[in-house]
Amino acid sequence: MAYTGINLENLKSNNRSAILRLLNDQSALSRKDIAQALGLTPATVTVICADLIEAGILRELGELEEDKRAGRKKILLGINYDRYYALSVSIESPETCVAVSNLKGDRVRFRRLQTNTAVPPGQFLRQIAHLCLLLLEEENIPPSSVLGVGVSVPGIVNEETGASLHAYRIWEKPVQVGSVLRKHLGMPVLVENNVRAFAEAELIFGGGKQAENMLFVKWGPGVGSAIVLNKQVYDSRRSKNAEIGHFAMNSQGRLCRCGRRGCLETFAGTHAMAEQLRERCTPETMPELYRAVKGDLSEIAARNFTRFLELNDPAMWEILEWDVGMLARSVCNAVTMLAPDQVILYGKLFDQPALLRRFMDACREIDPQYGESYLLRSSLGDKADFIGPLALVMNRLFLSAPSEL
Repeated sequence: MAYTGINLENLKSNNRSAILRLLNDQSALSRKDIAQALGLTPATVTVICADLIEAGILRELGELEEDKRAGRKKILLGINYDRYYALSVSIESPETCVAVSNLKGDRVRFRRLQTNTAVPPGQFLRQIAHLCLLLLEEENIPPSSVLGVGVSVPGIVNEETGASLHAYRIWEKPVQVGSVLRKHLGMPVLVENNVRAFAEAELIFGGGKQAENMLFVKWGPGVGSAIVLNKQVYDSRRSKNAEIGHFAMNSQGRLCRCGRRGCLETFAGTHAMAEQLRERCTPETMPELYRAVKGDLSEIAARNFTRFLELNDPAMWEILEWDVGMLARSVCNAVTMLAPDQVILYGKLFDQPALLRRFMDACREIDPQYGESYLLRSSLGDKADFIGPLALVMNRLFLSAPSEL
């Protein structure tokens, strides 16, 4: 194919995107500092920033106080995160969270609902769409101010078509999540695997602003993972995820929800750990746990698993520590192969001090260098219910395509 030259409109769009990404990482900079950081001419930066200010996407924040030199003062520019809103939908088991927030990650309003797997997926998605519109109405936010809808689901996702191909414990068959929600909301809809979406959030809102390569591990109720290479979430191009939870640990083990046997999740997932305790709990073997459930072993279940973690039952903890050790070995093996700058931990089970402490101890037994500065709990943990879907909108509809706003 003959070379036809550079598309100037694409170049302008790329420069806009680079400026917004820089300001998102640095919070505020002057036009001159932006030009120097990106290698652009001051004239180019001035023109693009003027367009973005006129559109309400950037705003002037005042003079730079440290600038004492004679001549024109530096005027700081920053992103106007309140110019647009985003809808976030996090579909998990057993609950789904729907939220509306600004682009900085300040949640305006949210609602939880049971993830209803007893009805057809389309019916449940219509319920989600209705709730999205209700939240906007309650906050008097017009649809024209909504940049888009981000949706995260567990399991395998085709992000190009917006389809959930296999949402573990939710939908066994493909569901056209994106097209259904677009039909009812009339807005752009982006769909991604839940851990990959959270990895994008870490790059935009969290510690990923500094690290180049990271490994993300989510624990609870399953074990999920994502890889960031050179500040990009790794994409296999085959709708496959980097799944530590499906490392093969025992070919003769239990059947996993993915169809294979002996995956890590069949040991360290919440459902698996509850099942192990349920099978071995008797008044003699685990007296504390048995008394806690008043002899009703059906109460040892994933839905209330964390309530037993404060018990001092040696036999119970012997089983759980074995499972935690399996998870620690899997993470450390992945670290050996990938050599990430940092490992980011998040999820409801990492939020449990008793489990987190045992996990960290097990990792340090393998390698003393795996301390809290390397295996790091995410600073976004309190926003885990909505920050991943928001990051999809922020990254792909704001930072990457500002010329369309």
